[in-house]
Amino acid sequence: MKTNLLAFILIATLIFSCKDVGEPSPNSRIEGTYQHSLQGKFGWEDKEYRYVNILKFKPDGTVNGENYTTEVGSDEILGYRGYFSGFYSISEGKVTISYDEIYRLDYTDITYVAKESLSLIQNEDNSVEYFISEDFSKLFSSKSCQPNENCAIFVYEKVD
Repeated sequence: MKTNLLAFILIATLIFSCKDVGEPSPNSRIEGTYQHSLQGKFGWEDKEYRYVNILKFKPDGTVNGENYTTEVGSDEILGYRGYFSGFYSISEGKVTISYDEIYRLDYTDITYVAKESLSLIQNEDNSVEYFISEDFSKLFSSKSCQPNENCAIFVYEKVD
């Protein structure tokens, strides 16, 4: 009798402890750091740098970003081109970032400055959209460019 009761309790516990495992929420899938980088000669200097742009999505719906410059082949940050804080929402395969605060370079002829030297930007478009790959491993600034269209697609890849 005790064996039957113990077996019944075990089976009941297993049945009632199993929960439906649903699809993870989009916020939990996008959570992490995305990076876009390129290298080249920008500004007035005749030197090639690596330009890194980071987006960090948190599960509470906030996002932070940094744009910084390094030497080619190095991860050491020489200076910043911008940073921001804000909020994000996900709908229909797109993430929309709404900026709370944006700091950027005031000059187009230099490639970086100390972070505290960046200027607060106001009265500017305060949101941007990125398309999300199905597996949430990439973000795209534009779905596609049409033939003969002058547009750049920035691809952010998930790095953690």
